[in-house]
Amino acid sequence: MFKATLHALALTAALAAAPAHALTTTGIACDGHGTTMTSQPGYLDCAGAFSGNTNNQDVAGQILTDFGISGLTETDITGTNGNATSGSFTFADMASPFVLALKAGDAFGLYLFAAHTTSIDFDTLGVGFINNGREHFGQTLGHATLYSVTAVPEPETYALLAAGLAFVAWASRRRQRQQ
Repeated sequence: MFKATLHALALTAALAAAPAHALTTTGIACDGHGTTMTSQPGYLDCAGAFSGNTNNQDVAGQILTDFGISGLTETDITGTNGNATSGSFTFADMASPFVLALKAGDAFGLYLFAAHTTSIDFDTLGVGFINNGREHFGQTLGHATLYSVTAVPEPETYALLAAGLAFVAWASRRRQRQQ
């Protein structure tokens, strides 16, 4: 009886510790099939491939679990690369690491890049799924989403803003007194 209770408690603890947002993996490795994504300048890590679409799942929760990044803003950067199996993305310099999600076929992969990476030559070889025992990878790109950390001003920025506003108020009062 005691042993059964102990097993039940262990199972309950394990289920409680499992993330509720865990996505379903497809069995295709994000760094497999000769993908060049892992040799891109600034590449740090990848996760997936995952089943389905980035638009209807808790991708931000998975990014937090896999890469420890939160406070994300989503930006669609597909551009003219839709329906291609490879291409290039160019975007603004970012001050912190970011994640690129590539959706191809019925799967997507997450790729973590270092701050200040401004262009990526992509391919969809690491994004795939298994259907009827057959691997499908290198499908055409459905869409690409950039998950970047939302910029939060430093306290010094607010102090500088307050000092500037105080100066403008002081100058305005001084001008009114002289008139």
